[in-house]
Amino acid sequence: MNTTNDANIRIILADDHPIIRKGVMAVLGGSDISVVGEASCPVELLSLLSRVECDAVVTDYIMPSDSSPDGIRLIERLRELRPELPIVVLTMLRNVALLQALLTAGVKAIVDKSTAMAEIHTAVRLAATGHVFVSATFEGRLSRFGAHSINRLTDREGEIIRLLVAGMSVTEIARKLDRSVKTVSKQKTDAMKKLGLRSDMEIYAYATEVGY
Repeated sequence: MNTTNDANIRIILADDHPIIRKGVMAVLGGSDISVVGEASCPVELLSLLSRVECDAVVTDYIMPSDSSPDGIRLIERLRELRPELPIVVLTMLRNVALLQALLTAGVKAIVDKSTAMAEIHTAVRLAATGHVFVSATFEGRLSRFGAHSINRLTDREGEIIRLLVAGMSVTEIARKLDRSVKTVSKQKTDAMKKLGLRSDMEIYAYATEVGY
């Protein structure tokens, strides 16, 4: 892998929107970073990765596909295939728990797709040299809730999250676990605070992605 300051960094770029790929290439044009492959879906990305030498992958977080995973599962697949390869994720996520999950999964850089595309050069160069980069718009959210809050759920809080995702109400969970509704409500609230989640919809989105 090229890691010296004067080396050309070869990247595979993946995004299902051609305009985003063109935008990234425009930002990187004339720099020491070259795009050696483009993919519009997870299948194409995985295929390119098996055939093309590169020093980093820059990929969208969500690229819907009928035959291959995206999101966290795509990141995990990339890590399985090339554990040493730095991954830079482009995303508009605002769910702090999912942002933390990306870092936990081994992503080296997270770039805010909606406001910080000009940061891609810095993100790729830092990722390629083993450093972590997070766009300022995400960094504030992550620091607010703590870099490792995703791992701090108690067993009981984790149990509450799993049962909520299974479709049970707080009252039903209280009955099942023989706890008061007040206790279950507090455990749910505590879990949401630790994960930076603000609604039941965010609980379901987070749990689906990380496999609760």
